[in-house]
Amino acid sequence: MNSLEKNIPLPVRFFLGLLPLVVIVVFYYFCVKYSINIPWFDDVENIPYFLINWIEAPSLIEKWQTIIFPNNEHRVLAARLIVLGQYFLTNKLNFRDLAFCGNLSVLVLFGLIAYSYLRQGGKWVLVVPIAFFIFNFQSYAGTFMTIMSLQYQMVILLSVASLYFLAKQRAFPLFLALLLAYIDTFSMGNGMMVWPSGLVLLLFQVRWRDAVLWTISGAAAIYLYFHGFDFVQGNDKAFDYILQYPFRTFIAFFTMLGGDFDIIANAAFAKRMIIPTLAGLGLFVIFVIWLVGILSTSPFWGKWIPDPLAKRFKELPKVQQDNSRWNAFWLGTLVYVLISMILVVVFRTRFDAHIILWSTYKMYPAVMTSVIYIIVMQTFTGRNQLLTFALLLFVSIGVWASTFINYLPIVEETGVTRTAFAFNQKRNGVGLGATKNSAFETMLATTLLKVDKMGIYSLPKPLIHKDEDKISLADSTGLPTAKVVLNELSPDVLNIGHDFQTVSGERNYAILESENNLYLFSFPLNNTGAICPKGTIRAGEYKVGVWNVSKNGTKVLQTGQKVIIQ
Repeated sequence: MNSLEKNIPLPVRFFLGLLPLVVIVVFYYFCVKYSINIPWFDDVENIPYFLINWIEAPSLIEKWQTIIFPNNEHRVLAARLIVLGQYFLTNKLNFRDLAFCGNLSVLVLFGLIAYSYLRQGGKWVLVVPIAFFIFNFQSYAGTFMTIMSLQYQMVILLSVASLYFLAKQRAFPLFLALLLAYIDTFSMGNGMMVWPSGLVLLLFQVRWRDAVLWTISGAAAIYLYFHGFDFVQGNDKAFDYILQYPFRTFIAFFTMLGGDFDIIANAAFAKRMIIPTLAGLGLFVIFVIWLVGILSTSPFWGKWIPDPLAKRFKELPKVQQDNSRWNAFWLGTLVYVLISMILVVVFRTRFDAHIILWSTYKMYPAVMTSVIYIIVMQTFTGRNQLLTFALLLFVSIGVWASTFINYLPIVEETGVTRTAFAFNQKRNGVGLGATKNSAFETMLATTLLKVDKMGIYSLPKPLIHKDEDKISLADSTGLPTAKVVLNELSPDVLNIGHDFQTVSGERNYAILESENNLYLFSFPLNNTGAICPKGTIRAGEYKVGVWNVSKNGTKVLQTGQKVIIQ
């Protein structure tokens, strides 16, 4: 019996051992509950539009070209192969099922990290905080938007899986690592970061021949990635931003590293970023110390580390005693997420400084935090390990719980909002991410009409309620009244506020009705007002009303107000 088993009673160990399973079940319960079978924005081009082009392509070569054709700066190989898999199995498209499939990558990613830790001698009980760090809703955008679940999370899994096989130092795993790296590269631009990360791994293991092969293969993959198509770029402007704001960029890097600790997400950004920044700095310091430690014990790299510094790592058991495979795997994984986050900071913050804490990218810091947690737990033994585990378990539960408070309300509101936009798309031909009179509007509307005629996909019926097609303000005589306030948030956005109470189990929608069009925009439960993007509303004079949906039915309320949309 080891010291951990002596210090933790059997019932407690049993309870802790079940916790990861509970966390996983809770995560996927909410994935199913809040996912909707409605495409949004990039979903359309990457899923139904792609599938139509694939079906209509006359030759195998042209079918392959539709699979690897880029969307903006990204190719989308893995996601499109999964779409084809669903189509082959069902002859249908279901965005909810596709999102669930994409979210399974989070489970496999967790399994790969936990399995590696257990193979290294870790205990299942100590895996519990990793589950809380990974299976939370910091990454809600990637969880509940179909193409993001099939892309962002999937690419991280492919990268980590490739590095896992690469660290094995055998021929067949090397082949698997190369295969996964190629799929990874052609599944998203971020997937290319597996090549420099893998090179660091191989150099650490002093595998010169494999490093040359990996470098040549990576160069070929990156060349093929950019070959043949024009990509949306403009990344050269990022360096101008860095030169203009060097300190802001430096701080942004640490803020993003600590993104898993974004626990006061509703605070002003200047306050919100304090905890993630400090956490990111701490994580990076631990990484640097550990890196020096593993290099100091390497027969090859150790001679480059000064002896006084190297001696400080003699008491770290896993640094000193472990073979290079697992340290190489953790090193490659950490380098991968660090490079990926650096790229986001360098090339994306010029668009919006808040992007470093966007949920789109939160899986990177989740992986970073999980691996650093493993490194920390390997540093301690006995009672010190138990105390560290208890502290970090408490922290991880706090992080996990905060996401239910901060993000699940956003997830629920987003689903309701997008469903209303789907109604607008069906009724007016614009709504699911496009703006009126744009090429994207035409493509989106044509694509949805085509997949509907082909019997592949149709918008759900009804979208909100069976009475949704009966909504009308045309004859407002005798209708009950409601008071609303119209505000121009900007030249492009109309806000409709109200002062009536929303009771449990009901929803209210702002109605905009003209002679030819009718739109719905949902009122959030927090009473901040319905947001109406003018770019999605046809020009005309609109009556303003309210549609109330409850368990007892629906009712239309008039306001006596009108608004003109140009």
